[in-house]
Amino acid sequence: MLRQTVRTVLMLALVSLFTAPAFVNGAEQKPDSASEQAARDALSQFDKHWKPSTNEPNLGDPRWKLKMETFVRLGRAGPAAIPLLEEAAKQDSQWSASTRELAEDSLGLLRRPEWRKALADYDLAQMDSARVGKLAPDFALKDATGKTYRLSQFRDKKIVVLAFVLADT
Repeated sequence: MLRQTVRTVLMLALVSLFTAPAFVNGAEQKPDSASEQAARDALSQFDKHWKPSTNEPNLGDPRWKLKMETFVRLGRAGPAAIPLLEEAAKQDSQWSASTRELAEDSLGLLRRPEWRKALADYDLAQMDSARVGKLAPDFALKDATGKTYRLSQFRDKKIVVLAFVLADT
């Protein structure tokens, strides 16, 4: 239960912080057909691999990883993903209900260039690297005033409690 809770909290933190399109030297690039295809491929993979949840305990539930990988892939596709997501979010779209819901969630993130950039820059190899009984992986978060804090700056000094407030984007 603790491990699943930690995963959920980390995913929510990453989703709220990380989102990005195609960037070159810090500048967002205009959509192209390759970006559009990358966004379509990300949604297709999600649609193909998503499994409905059950009430059975499953600490190894891979669905949160699939969702995060999809967010990152859509972020890397950049603004080209937005029209596809708008179409996918419609009730009469060809996509499954789960993919329509993901499209709605994604739009709130991907419409913001700073979030698209953060997602595009996210290293998926770092995902799911927290382990019970081990030091938490270092990460940085900004507070409401924009000041950045790193977890490592509190190591051996304080107890750290993370609280994530969900809000409409």
